[in-house]
Amino acid sequence: MPRRRTFFAAALASPTLARHALAQAAWPERPVRILVGFPPGGPTDYVARLVAPMLATAWGQQVIIENRGGANGTLATDAVAKSAPDGHTLLFSGNNIVMNTGLYRLPYDMVRDFAPVGMIAFSPNVLWTGPNQPIRTLDDLLAAARARPGELAYASTGNGGNGHFGGETLKQALGIDITHIPYRGTAPALTDVLAGRVALFMQTIVGAIGPYQNGQLRPLVAFGRRRVREIPDVPTLTELGHDVPDSGTWYGLLAAAGTPAPLVARMAADLAAVTRDREFQARLATQATVPDWLGPEDFAARIRAEVPAWAAVARAANMRAE
Repeated sequence: MPRRRTFFAAALASPTLARHALAQAAWPERPVRILVGFPPGGPTDYVARLVAPMLATAWGQQVIIENRGGANGTLATDAVAKSAPDGHTLLFSGNNIVMNTGLYRLPYDMVRDFAPVGMIAFSPNVLWTGPNQPIRTLDDLLAAARARPGELAYASTGNGGNGHFGGETLKQALGIDITHIPYRGTAPALTDVLAGRVALFMQTIVGAIGPYQNGQLRPLVAFGRRRVREIPDVPTLTELGHDVPDSGTWYGLLAAAGTPAPLVARMAADLAAVTRDREFQARLATQATVPDWLGPEDFAARIRAEVPAWAAVARAANMRAE
């Protein structure tokens, strides 16, 4: 045999590699299920349904979105953690899965029990006010919060969500005391913000772009290091000298731990191709969301870093899940 062995010759020399090679060659043997931890119609479900048909074409099998809502996505996450590591059951999620580690006693370990495939998109958090509020800049907010500690309030769409984490990281970074008021969704929060009963609204750009375009909200400041495409004149916290963690929503695909590395690499390559597709990018843009690719290793590193970071925020703010 030549010195340079073929892949299959190497596989035959190692039973483990042989099993992985055969599994990868046969995969997918049946339709692939992608679990989403929220009901149909929300942002996570929308992006998952953009991705699914493109992966189905690449994989030559049906890719079925299965909505399994409950406990802020933990039911779907647990189901994938306990699934066979064969690439036929996957999780599509936002970063609620890492924020949940500071809110729940989970039946799985977010680092140990998953094989991250790739992060594909991001929607940043933004701090908003009603159009008639006198607060128009971050300096205005700081002055008002320091003059009346605890009286100024911010709305979010629920305890333990991106808006709640955004508000608490802002409070911790700026050293201000503002009160969190959780609502069950954007509509009731927006009603009180427009009525002037709540001064501030912490919400991702995707959740607020419609009201903003209708003149119902005014952006004060954006999280993250890059300006937001839809509100290019609005400065970021980083620009203003505040290094506040970006609590906006990332979206990614994960498999169960133990999924063969060659199979994860194949799925990642196909997922990366989706993020480069112009139609996919254009449809993401309608949701004020941008492609943002991280491969398996970088995505895993991000999750490892975010799990303790968000847990620390939750502890410091005494956050509780609904």
